[in-house]
Amino acid sequence: MFQQIRTMIEQTGFAHLISSLFLVFTVLLLRSLFIRRIRKSNWRKEDQRKWLVTVRNWSTFTIFIGLMVIWATELQTFALSVVAITGALIISGKELLLCFHGGVLRSFNLMFKVGDRIEIDNVRGDVIDTNLFVTKILEIGPQNFTHQFTGRSITIPNSLFLTKELTNESFMHKYVLHVFKLSFSRQDNWRQAEKCMLEAAEEECANFIEKAQANMDYLSRREGIEVPKVDPRITYKFTSPNELEMIVRVPSPATRKGNIEQAILKRFMDKYLPDPDLKTEL
Repeated sequence: MFQQIRTMIEQTGFAHLISSLFLVFTVLLLRSLFIRRIRKSNWRKEDQRKWLVTVRNWSTFTIFIGLMVIWATELQTFALSVVAITGALIISGKELLLCFHGGVLRSFNLMFKVGDRIEIDNVRGDVIDTNLFVTKILEIGPQNFTHQFTGRSITIPNSLFLTKELTNESFMHKYVLHVFKLSFSRQDNWRQAEKCMLEAAEEECANFIEKAQANMDYLSRREGIEVPKVDPRITYKFTSPNELEMIVRVPSPATRKGNIEQAILKRFMDKYLPDPDLKTEL
């Protein structure tokens, strides 16, 4: 009788092993085919990267869940016999567990996706890769007043999502509202500066302002929130008794904020600042 039970256990284990190998082989084969099709597609590089990460993460998740189902009985028996060891592993692997929980939180709450620009714990950049334990970004800097890549990639442990505030600059998807500032003294002609800035912003944003407004209207319907109009706007703040700060808000494609800002500033300077060469000729 004991020999029969032993034979059944061995046969069951062998069947589970064959099922596991078949599952892993099938999923990896499908992942390879999907990745090959994605890389040969005519999609934008950003879209290709998003789908590559999605396919890789879902294939890993499928293998994990499949193995859990196949070996469920054995895992349950094993878990009951190693409770003390499991407790010790949890204590020693606390950081790894926190990273896993942070990855689950990010996935289920859709905090961001590949291609989004985020900032967390004074680290800012574009997300290029994610998994259940870490998130990799291309750094933008220095600090948060520029939109230039520094050339460095930073790997963030997902445990930060449990304790730190995260800013997603790409929440509005294709088009966003971008803000930048200029300072003037009280003696400067701020009314003329405002007129020149609005003209520069309207000229630069004319080609996409309707699309930006349509994007905001879609976001309003989908999220059930009120969104502002996208027309360029200017507000002011006194930073000192003798200094006035102009705060400019304009619509922009999410991936071109820095370019749009620079283009508007150049148009503004052409309109507002005197041309020294022209002054010399006069």
